[in-house]
Amino acid sequence: MRKDESTTGTAEEPGFRHGVYRKSELAMLYFPYAGKKQAMANLNRWIRRCDGLHEALSHADGLKTRRFFLRPEVELIVKFLGEP
Repeated sequence: MRKDESTTGTAEEPGFRHGVYRKSELAMLYFPYAGKKQAMANLNRWIRRCDGLHEALSHADGLKTRRFFLRPEVELIVKFLGEP
């Protein structure tokens, strides 16, 4: 049995998993051909330009100083921007 198969023998759907992501890691998923700094700048620009997302994330405690997005924040980002 392959590693990605469950006990029923069917392969799991590959795709994006909601969870905790380093900011740079999530940015690189959205912008895979950009360097880390450029990917972060691009994601930050998208977040600032999406008023609803920017407003929702502005209420997150310590987001500016953290190096990661929590699962609820990732879910908001995916809700507004779509899956990477």
